Amino acid sequence: MHPEFSRFCGIGPRAGAAMEPTSSPSRPSRLRCALAALAAAFLLSAAPGTAVAEDGQHTVYAGQTLGKIAKRYRITVDALREANGLKRGQRIHPGLVLVIPERGEPAARAKGRAAALRDERERSRGASAKERDAGARPPGKGSTKRDAAKADPRSMPPNKRYAQRPKRRGWVRLVRGAERLDVQLLTPKGRLVPKALPKLSRLMRASPTASIPIDPRLATLIGMVSDHFGGRPLRVVSGYRPYSPTQYTPHSNHNHGRAVDFMVEGVPNTVVRDFCRGFRNAGVGYYPNSTFVHLDVRSDKVYWVDYSGPGEPPRYAGAKGSVAADEAARDVPVSAEEEVYGSGEPRATQPQPMNTTGTNSDTARSGSGKEKVLGSGSPTPAPETSPGKR
Repeated sequence: MHPEFSRFCGIGPRAGAAMEPTSSPSRPSRLRCALAALAAAFLLSAAPGTAVAEDGQHTVYAGQTLGKIAKRYRITVDALREANGLKRGQRIHPGLVLVIPERGEPAARAKGRAAALRDERERSRGASAKERDAGARPPGKGSTKRDAAKADPRSMPPNKRYAQRPKRRGWVRLVRGAERLDVQLLTPKGRLVPKALPKLSRLMRASPTASIPIDPRLATLIGMVSDHFGGRPLRVVSGYRPYSPTQYTPHSNHNHGRAVDFMVEGVPNTVVRDFCRGFRNAGVGYYPNSTFVHLDVRSDKVYWVDYSGPGEPPRYAGAKGSVAADEAARDVPVSAEEEVYGSGEPRATQPQPMNTTGTNSDTARSGSGKEKVLGSGSPTPAPETSPGKR
């Protein structure tokens, strides 16, 4: 019998005590022995090979593999992967909490438990971040709406909600009609790749015989837009355009390869517009009744809104718009948009909200409570202004 077990039960000599004739153990001693036996049985039941996961979960520690964990709980590696949404070859790390499927438990139920566990961890992580921010805030400031946005992703501004990490940083996918261009415009550190400029200039040409080099800083901004929105395809409506006596402004940056009209697939133009407005020394034009956002590079920072549609005279939101604008909607040929979206389909292929204030809001409600969708035959009206502000 193990010495410690004997001592716990009150059996055997104590250190330094003389041997005495033994007698039957007292009632308390028998009780202690019974408790010790129960404890030993529990430890044996939790030995490797017959282990039971506490609350159906297992926390990975250093040196463990999926194979070792599966063997410990007498389940297959495939069942462990399927329950936790792990792919083949995906590594696990110390501290990761895995759901251990029970014998006979449906795979869908185990997946549900794993999903609930991940959601709980995300909520806990968000709450911890909120507490850290609150602790770092100077006394007396109190909580803000920004803290609430961090705790609940659904309340995040659209500009952040549509942001994604690209699979390959700096790689841009451009689409213009039937043309496709996959090119690395930026290095992983955000620097321009000069050898990519000729390919970009070719895609943004006005015609096979009308092409000029695209401004390097505009190329850099295009790469930054692509990276911010996760490398989604950018559909180019118009790039370089030679000067025309009929264009609205004689100083258009399109004439010098310093402007582009485009949209990002799957992202509202209001969100693209708001992100581009964060660039320094750039012009951003928003056209609620067209399909694109205008972006150019210049020596200052400007923004305008033109409520006109293709072929119509410009209708700017304010007096500053007519001065800052680089182009009017009518300067972009309807054929250029049809080349992107197809002449037999509605021009606006995605909902474009009414918001024109420049805030991070991609939804605006009308009086009936229904969201306005451009391209449905209902153009966005310009805001009413008093005679003195026209």
